[in-house]
Amino acid sequence: MHQRWKKSIGNLVAATKNHKMAITTYAYAMCLVLAANLLSVNAIRCHQCNSHDNEDCGGLVVNTPRAQRDNQYLTDCVPPSGEVAFCRKTVINFEQNNERRIERSCGFIPEKIQNACFTADNEGYKQIICTCPDEGCNGASSLLSVRQLGYSLVGSVVSLALASMLRH
Repeated sequence: MHQRWKKSIGNLVAATKNHKMAITTYAYAMCLVLAANLLSVNAIRCHQCNSHDNEDCGGLVVNTPRAQRDNQYLTDCVPPSGEVAFCRKTVINFEQNNERRIERSCGFIPEKIQNACFTADNEGYKQIICTCPDEGCNGASSLLSVRQLGYSLVGSVVSLALASMLRH
């Protein structure tokens, strides 16, 4: 009985060491992927349409396993020399006739790359303008960046792995 117990403990210790090594390897791999992603500078494609001209422009969705993103308006953004492209979604509410339009486009003004929304109260209409830096990110009702979610997840996994390694 004592021999089986000793063997079980030995197997458990070996499995724990393998598990720690796997977590460490995974954490390093995620750090490399994150660094490569942060350092890469790629041209992006954004949805470019206007619901006034194309009614279905108003209802584009993000790409998920259950709902594939509608890519019919996804077009390359070609920024002017030296500028960085980002995607933009503008919701325009006209006060006089209560009409609502959605415009999706590329943007090129660097100070507007905030991955945030802001409002503009104009005479006769109001705008909600949202910007985001990822390909096709202006196709959703919410413009939370998929890349941001990925970074948050990777950061959490790496933090947990490091905390686990430091604790043992």
